[in-house]
Amino acid sequence: MTRTTALICSACLSLLVVTGCQQSDLPLNGGHDLMAAPIGTISAYQLAGRLDLDVSENSGQMATLTGPGNVVVIYADPNGGAYVNGVAVPDAGPVSTVGDMVFVSNELDGRLRGFLRKAPKPVPLPRIKPPSPPPRRMRVVIDPGHGGKDPGAISIIGAYEKTIVLDASLAVAGLLSGRGMDVILTRRGDRFVELNERADIANRRRADALVSIHADHCPNPSVTGFTIYIARSASSRSQKLANCIADALQSAGVSSRGIRRAGYRVLYRSVCPAVLVELGYLSNSWEASKLSRSDYRRKLAAAVGRGVLDYEKQVLGY
Repeated sequence: MTRTTALICSACLSLLVVTGCQQSDLPLNGGHDLMAAPIGTISAYQLAGRLDLDVSENSGQMATLTGPGNVVVIYADPNGGAYVNGVAVPDAGPVSTVGDMVFVSNELDGRLRGFLRKAPKPVPLPRIKPPSPPPRRMRVVIDPGHGGKDPGAISIIGAYEKTIVLDASLAVAGLLSGRGMDVILTRRGDRFVELNERADIANRRRADALVSIHADHCPNPSVTGFTIYIARSASSRSQKLANCIADALQSAGVSSRGIRRAGYRVLYRSVCPAVLVELGYLSNSWEASKLSRSDYRRKLAAAVGRGVLDYEKQVLGY
């Protein structure tokens, strides 16, 4: 081995070590802000989604959930502190915080339901048959990972994750918009977006689904294939969305590393069903080369878009 060859090999090894990866059995941060939620708990945002309420405050010490005729206040307390419309809810604990997020027992929504006021019955209107409205289309948020000052992973041939996933995400958005779906992008260019803001965009716009798109990296250069992540306390609809996208990618001939659960903020902070799709591994020279080609990114985008459309059909019935 010449001195030049040795220096090149050493530089490549350093790049892999610095970048890091998600191991096959336990994903690491990888730029997605991995946070270990207490076992058997859900976030205040997931609780709000189950109860059809909005999170109006989340200070890290308390969370306030509001809706028509109801105010739910949850205090961080090992014994549990929950009040519905000023009435204390017994056996609400434990309530804990991790970072700026309040986490509660996975069964708390069942205890709170009996204290919530029912929405007032609507006043009946004269029975006039209106023209049939067009079928409601799903509103989906497409989130290209990283951006701006955060490049994400760097491929073995020097391509940035932020650039690859933006191009793929724009293609997914174009496909879904062309099929009549309401599509929102968290970024359209090389712009940095805070992790909280990505999920908050979906929450503010009352999206029906959020799909965050990334590319992976691993010290083992032989690892290839797509991976789909859902929250540790994911809803059945998040699982269904992940299954639809995974089936479409596999049908397109992309090898699968399965559907896994992780504590990524974009997943557990989202009220709507949410998935994070890793399109492939930038640390594998063969897959990095394919991900750098626009035709291959279009193939992946078409598969992801087809999975979202299949999910819409299963959920809305068309």
